[in-house]
Parts: sequence; C-alpha cells; structure tokens
Amino acid sequence: MSTIPFKKMISSCFKFSLLLLTLYASPCWAEKAHFNEFCDALAGEWQGSAAKLKQAPLEVTVSTICSADKRQLIISVSRNANKPFSETWWFRVRGESVFLTYFDGDEIDKTQSFSLYKQYGSFTLLGEGELNKRPALIQLRFEPNKNGWLWLQNVQYLDDDTDRYLFYRGVEMQPDQH
Repeated sequence: MSTIPFKKMISSCFKFSLLLLTLYASPCWAEKAHFNEFCDALAGEWQGSAAKLKQAPLEVTVSTICSADKRQLIISVSRNANKPFSETWWFRVRGESVFLTYFDGDEIDKTQSFSLYKQYGSFTLLGEGELNKRPALIQLRFEPNKNGWLWLQNVQYLDDDTDRYLFYRGVEMQPDQH
C-alpha cells in the first residue's frame, strides 16, 4: 500500500477542516439573541413607509408593545397596500424558539417558528415556512436606522437554486412625532 495517496487524503481533509473552522469561528456570524433585548429595543410608536417589491411605498404607523415579562411582543402595522385592515404580528417565546402568529383580518391566521439572532445591533428572526404556496426560509431582519429601525422581510425559496435571500417587503420605523 502506497502512503502517498493516504497523505494526500489527510492533507485534503486537513485543509477542508481548516476551511470549516474558519467559516464557523468567524466573528461576523450572528449569535443567539435574548428575546427581552429584542422586545425592549422595538417597543414604542413608530411611523414611516412600507413597500413590497415593485410597489409604491405607503405611509404606515407601527405600534409595538412588549409585555411586562418581556416574553411577548405585539407589532401592529396600519393598513397596508393589499389589505383593508391593520396587520398584527404576535411574537412570543416558546422554549428556545420564538413563535409568531400573524393575522391581517382578511386571511386565515398564519403561524411560524423562528430562531432569534443578533449581529452588530441588528436582530434577525429565521424560520422555515411557506410563502406564496412555496416552501421557504423566511428572514425578518431589524436593522438600526437613524433613531429607529428598518424591518426587512426576506425570503429564500427552497424549491429553486437561488442561494440568497430575496427582498419581499420593507417597513421603515422611525419614532412617531405625534
């Protein structure tokens, strides 16, 4: 038995292991966040604009209420472009996950389980679900923006070869001046 192929295999495995270690140990990766931080950061009255891809922005108001125990957050967005009613996003802690119930007064309530991450002051909820009757990874990202937040709703469909998140909707959340 020749030792040269064996050494090449070990060398290849070592290089692959170093690559994996570099990717997973990288400081740019997000860390698990505590829901109470997320809840506190978003609580308040906000105003701004919201739009889906290829739609004109609409002015909206956003009310967010954090429960006293900081284990539930309710986000209410005023009328949006497609629905005659406000929409409500009810996030609550369930074990290690964040559970969402979404309702808009028009369609059947939607539920989703997410993991919550924090990176450089941003909060990201990631979960697997369905959007437009297609299996998808859903990302709800809250980016600091001036004195408020930019809420980006992104999707990566699992039934195609796209390897990145696609913009679905954005909601600007600046402190309400009223």
